[in-house]
Amino acid sequence: MARNSSFLILLVSLYLMDFAIAKIPCKTEVSLPGMALKGFVFKKVPVTAPHVCDITCERETICQSYNYVIGEKSCELNSRTKEARPENFQPDDLRFYMGRISGRRSIPELPALSCQEIKLSEGKDSISKTYWLDPTNVGSSKLVYCDMILEDIDECKGSNKVCDENANCSNTVGFYNCTCKDGFTGDGRLCSDIDECKGNHSCHVNAKCNNTLGSHTYIDECKGNHSCHVNATCKNMDRSYVCECQPEFNGNGQNCTTDPCYLYENLSEANRKINYSTPHGSELCDRKLLGGWYRFVGAAGTKMPTTRVPANRCGTNWSGWLKGAHPTVEDGEVQRTVCFSDRSTGCQQSINIFVKNCGSYFIYKLHPPYCFSRYCGTD
Repeated sequence: MARNSSFLILLVSLYLMDFAIAKIPCKTEVSLPGMALKGFVFKKVPVTAPHVCDITCERETICQSYNYVIGEKSCELNSRTKEARPENFQPDDLRFYMGRISGRRSIPELPALSCQEIKLSEGKDSISKTYWLDPTNVGSSKLVYCDMILEDIDECKGSNKVCDENANCSNTVGFYNCTCKDGFTGDGRLCSDIDECKGNHSCHVNAKCNNTLGSHTYIDECKGNHSCHVNATCKNMDRSYVCECQPEFNGNGQNCTTDPCYLYENLSEANRKINYSTPHGSELCDRKLLGGWYRFVGAAGTKMPTTRVPANRCGTNWSGWLKGAHPTVEDGEVQRTVCFSDRSTGCQQSINIFVKNCGSYFIYKLHPPYCFSRYCGTD
């Protein structure tokens, strides 16, 4: 037995000397005397020296390791490694084992059976990526993604889609789950669009719901081309829209003009009040009053009187008063007659004006009257 051991040590020493002079890359593998991988030899090659086995293994596409047969000076080329098949790595005094110098490669000609096998073969160098596997061991290779943390095939990252394009794929150990995305229905492997417009949706009651892939929108005609005036507000309706003039404007929405309720001049003089008696020689006249809309405010009162005012009141000789009732808000702008009283009659002169009810006050579209005449105010 001692003689056999000495002979084995001698052969190993010769091997290391031969390798030192061989013109091949520096070796990171260490030979293991007295051990061999059984059951995966695909070729046996006679050699002149042990290091030739390294060169021969590198030239063979599927060679992953080899057993050197000491007495025969031959190498048995293996299609697996001791790391991948530890149960087949057995003692053998007539052989020593050596792994491929350049390491294991993932190739379709030599698929692994599992991601775990690849990790065992490559050790710390293994990373999560695509590898060639034959997981069912039927002699057919396919490219799959191995998650080296789970040591499991990640079907979600493989080249073949296992879930519908509108589904989320989540990998689990030994399997995967497909779940349809929001807006879709199905088992995950087949997902179809949900028509949200046929059920409960977020569109306004007066908006048109438009179904889209995985979601929905509503058609708002007010966001496109419409006929509303620049001073109008567009309101979207069911398959249509309406135009409404803004608060300070009047019109049909397609044509809006300034609302006089927001654009007028004030008449605030205290001597316009109906109870003001005009001193002789101090008579005033509205002849210089510019035509336009006016509102009675302050000491002048809040509106024009609608009953006869005696002459020589309101700071003038002929006192102006409104003949007829004030309009309601719904009446809009109405035409009324202003009478100017002298001492004998209640309507010595008259002039037509427009009146508008602005809700909490009245405005009057006035024109310059004859002298000496003036528009009167009251509360």
